[in-house]
Amino acid sequence: MRLLLLALMAWSSAYAVVTIAPVDIGAKPGFSGLLKGSLETSRGNTDTDSYAAGLRFQYDNNQTYVLWSDFVFNYGKSSGKVNTNKTYSHVRYIHTLYKKSFDWEAFGQSQTDEFTKVEHRYLVGAGIRVNWNKKLYGKFYAGFGAFFEDIDYTTSIDPHENNMRFNSYVAYTKNFTKETKISDTFYYQPKSDDISDYIISNGLELNILIYKELYINFLLLYNYDNEPAYGVEKEDISQKTSFIYKF
Repeated sequence: MRLLLLALMAWSSAYAVVTIAPVDIGAKPGFSGLLKGSLETSRGNTDTDSYAAGLRFQYDNNQTYVLWSDFVFNYGKSSGKVNTNKTYSHVRYIHTLYKKSFDWEAFGQSQTDEFTKVEHRYLVGAGIRVNWNKKLYGKFYAGFGAFFEDIDYTTSIDPHENNMRFNSYVAYTKNFTKETKISDTFYYQPKSDDISDYIISNGLELNILIYKELYINFLLLYNYDNEPAYGVEKEDISQKTSFIYKF
């Protein structure tokens, strides 16, 4: 654990995304939420500003369903020139299918990203989720479903897409102590009519309690789109450090 923590700290930068760990029905009954953010400003030899904030609202009825929503904003500039400008919002409803280890879920999402030339990306989808709780080893998840996406790009070449994609993911969470939790989630999302066009992503996250409801969060993200907008790199890797306040 010490080696993992040191490695994540060494690879981290000051941006924020709302926590990527799977949400369980009954884990935190009633209304709850979290606020996550970071700020970096430097002057002198380096002139940079980076701002990031994330907000989650959640309602868990403690029996059959949980509803949650994420809102994220990232903005940064270096030497007076903007180098990060993106937003993200996600709403998800999870309901027990017929026993606690099987759920169905529905979700909607909106994104913008100036530097991947995404003017907007809207998607709606649904699927099922299976989970296995192995107390000694942690909790495992597998999800299967599909979603429809509508994308407008800022490029004049192929500026618009409408796609149906299959959606599959595997996830893992483990509480090493009451104060320390690690999570990993991997997504694979090919087009339904052309599986050679796909998106994959992986998020590795570590939360450590600092004081009462305040946590420090380390997040390593990898995204790969084998057919992005014209002129955009296929691969993105980011390392993020931020603070979380849970309420």
